[in-house]
Amino acid sequence: MPTSIESADHSTEWSAVNEGKRDVAMSRLRALLAKFWPTVILPYLGIRLLLELVGLTTIYYILPLIKPHQPIYPDPRMANFPAMLWLMWQHFDSGFYLSIAQQGYWGAQTLHGMSNWAFFPLYPLLIRLFTTPFGTSDDAFRLVALLVSNLAAIVAGIFLYKLTRRELGDKIAARTVLYLAIFPMGFYLAAIYPESLFLALAVSCTYYARQQRWWIAGLLGGLAALTRPQGVLLAVIVGWEYWQYLAEQFAPYSPAEDRSASIRAWLRSRFLGLWQSLRAWRTWLGFAALLLIPLGLALFCAYGKWKVGTFLPFEDVERSGWGRSALNPLQLMWHMLRYPRPANPYDWNFYALNMLVIVLFLLSLIPILRKLPFTYGLFALLFILMPLSSGITNSIARYYMEVFPVFMLLAWWTSQGSFEQQLRRHNVIVIGFALLLSLGMVMFTLGIYSMS
Repeated sequence: MPTSIESADHSTEWSAVNEGKRDVAMSRLRALLAKFWPTVILPYLGIRLLLELVGLTTIYYILPLIKPHQPIYPDPRMANFPAMLWLMWQHFDSGFYLSIAQQGYWGAQTLHGMSNWAFFPLYPLLIRLFTTPFGTSDDAFRLVALLVSNLAAIVAGIFLYKLTRRELGDKIAARTVLYLAIFPMGFYLAAIYPESLFLALAVSCTYYARQQRWWIAGLLGGLAALTRPQGVLLAVIVGWEYWQYLAEQFAPYSPAEDRSASIRAWLRSRFLGLWQSLRAWRTWLGFAALLLIPLGLALFCAYGKWKVGTFLPFEDVERSGWGRSALNPLQLMWHMLRYPRPANPYDWNFYALNMLVIVLFLLSLIPILRKLPFTYGLFALLFILMPLSSGITNSIARYYMEVFPVFMLLAWWTSQGSFEQQLRRHNVIVIGFALLLSLGMVMFTLGIYSMS
């Protein structure tokens, strides 16, 4: 048996090893903060502080002017300090996410109205998990929800910086993160909403797919599919990257001088490489990694069947409660152009903003396809068209925040030309976005329906 002296020696060695590991971890953390503090974290926190000031100004100087007997009536508790610091971030769908975190999903009898089954579970699940040590008060859930949103926004910014730097360089990467943070609907990244969580998962999934790390990309894509229904589209993005990888591994593409010959050579490489790759066992392991993405959606569907007897409770609620149903995006655009909606604070559709964002994002598709690798054009196309296929344009401007290749393109455009041209373009974007972001924050703080 070991003596007490030997036991003490082992204990000392074990403590030294643990201390060494802690020192390494702290060194890595300090290096990470030093690397991303000036380009990602500090700009984000600065913008969020300014939005907090905009919200406080709105509560103190505009909220008292609103008449109490009207459809829009903000929570009266928001006039109290310090509750206003977190209540200003809870509006519209926030209540549904908090209800899932606190009480779970509602019963089957609610599927024919505005039920919380329309909202996917990962964001409220994280709120629930992190709130457990702090009690069950409403404010505890709100504060943890804000913590989750803001941490996810910082993670999204870090991965967007890394992804853009990989494709376009450091300067453009920093501007891409800045443009995302000051996008007119950017206040949703800090609100009690899953926008920042979904964006973090979508960007990091794309990043690891570009790095050819299929299992990590598949896992992140599966989590994204548990956050928003659009997450399942990441299977197409990762699948495209995996296809290109297999083709280059088994039948590398060699461009020819003639354009038509180059196209034929590319097609031959893609399909022959895929066919030949099927003989390798590791190819099928990659396919298994891809299946993690639709598995995320499948898990929620299975839970819906167990809980309320239907595999698609969210689809039933979207159709009966929110009036969303599948429609050709061209038909929707034609209808919205023919029947413009007048400005109305009680309308859940901010028509002018939504239509402007749709047109600008659609126009950005061609330069994205020309300037960036095809993966980003495919991402932009899918994530622009899916919300348009829901039959209504409500909240489109918010949904399009996740189309991060547009911000990459904007950052590239403002970095072209002479110094004066770059400065002028950059100032136009920053000033225009900042003004609209501030206005949006005022409307969101007041709970004006159009800003939902």
